[in-house]
Amino acid sequence: MDVLPLLLTRLSRLNAVALEDRAGEAGITSSEGVVLMTLEVSGEPLNPSRLQGLVIQSPGGLTKTLRRLEDAGYVRRTADPDDRRALLVERTAKGRRATERIDSVIGAHYEELFADLDAADRRELTALVRKMLDRLEPVTGRPASGGLAVRQ
Repeated sequence: MDVLPLLLTRLSRLNAVALEDRAGEAGITSSEGVVLMTLEVSGEPLNPSRLQGLVIQSPGGLTKTLRRLEDAGYVRRTADPDDRRALLVERTAKGRRATERIDSVIGAHYEELFADLDAADRRELTALVRKMLDRLEPVTGRPASGGLAVRQ
C-alpha cells in the first residue's frame, strides 16, 4: 500500500489545525486571515465572487467571514465604480495591520515547519508542490495560483 496519499491528507489536516491556532495568535480565524492576505496579494479591492474563487471558500462561508471582518473593522464593502450594482471588498487601515500580524505568525509557522530543510530541499519541495497544484487545476476548475502572482 502506498502511504503517500494518507501522509498528504494527514499533512493537510494537521497543517490546517496549526494554521488555525497560529491565526488565533493574531486575533483572527484562518479563514479571515486568508481573505486579508488575498486582498493584500491582489493589490486591489475585489468583488466577493472573485474573492470567493481565490480563497476557495463556499459563498455562504465567505459571506460569514466578510461579515465578521467588516464587524471587526478589518474590511469595508464599497460600490464598484465600474458597476454601481456590485460591491468591492477592501481592507481598512486596521485590516492592513491585521494582515501584517497574520503574515508574521504564518511566516513563523512555515519557518518552523521547514527549519530542517536546506535550500535545495526547499526548492525541490516547491517544485513538487507546484506540480501537484498544476495537476489539481483541471480537477477543481480553479487556477493553481488562484490567479494571483505567487511570491517566490
